Amino acid sequence: MSRLLTPSGPAAPAGLVVLGILVHFSLVPGPAAAQPVNGFVESFTGAGNLADWDSQALRTNPGTGGVGGVGDGYLRIARTSDAQLGARNVTTTYAGNWLTAGVDRVRFSLNDVDGNQNLEIHFVIGNSGNLWQYDTGFIPPENAWAEFTVDLRDTANFTAIINFLDETYSTALQTADRILIRHDNAPYIQTPNSITGEFGLDEIKLQQSLIGVDPVVRPPSRAVLLAAPFPNPARGSATFAFETFDEGPVTLAVVDARGRIVFRTTVASGVAGRHSWTWDGRDADGRTAAAGVYRVRAWSAAGGTSRTLVLTR
Repeated sequence: MSRLLTPSGPAAPAGLVVLGILVHFSLVPGPAAAQPVNGFVESFTGAGNLADWDSQALRTNPGTGGVGGVGDGYLRIARTSDAQLGARNVTTTYAGNWLTAGVDRVRFSLNDVDGNQNLEIHFVIGNSGNLWQYDTGFIPPENAWAEFTVDLRDTANFTAIINFLDETYSTALQTADRILIRHDNAPYIQTPNSITGEFGLDEIKLQQSLIGVDPVVRPPSRAVLLAAPFPNPARGSATFAFETFDEGPVTLAVVDARGRIVFRTTVASGVAGRHSWTWDGRDADGRTAAAGVYRVRAWSAAGGTSRTLVLTR
């Protein structure tokens, strides 16, 4: 079910629905642009309701276990063997000029269904010739829901994965005809990394940051927020600020481009709030890590985020 929330509260007519096709990067144009609307919420209430999101991966809706709990469905996206994992929507609901519409924030809830699969879920927006991916990776909690936020104003945190005409990110926002939510590891290119696994997607919300829109249901947990590394690129050590929302331990891992864990540690945050961690640029055996592109992951039982780090020598 799709619905529209306004600052004053009433829901839009039930007939406002979202349509979509295919996750892979076909070059078929999207529908004629309408306009994204501040306060729109995409939900998946009802068993079998896919809200017309499509994918080459297996899509199901169990009709229960979503953000709202028993009786609330969600979109489950799965791969039983290594392949691209994600789904996209190219309908009029997400098409149009996002800048004119004033929608500059997208929130959605994720669940690492059936255990830890080292997922890193990214948000993508644009059109078939000009497509941009949000660099921050979202790490869903195991068998639980957490809400993640994409700041569309964070222009430095988007990477072009398709750009035939050398157009800008701003142009992509003005001519968007699709959004895509997929698993991917750095470096970010058109074709995402393959993986075996599944994740749940629920409660996609289009918002304007200057106007408060209360969510219908707030997930029970908030994932660890990892800030961008400093410096980046780094010649040696790099410092990461992160924020926690509970008192549980936080695990941090540095992963190379091949997916191998170079360094891993667990810290006891002790209290909710802001913390920092510095990686000295060495692996678990104390050897200097090679120059290259790395991912730094920070997560707790509530989920987490990942950031890209470029190491030079």
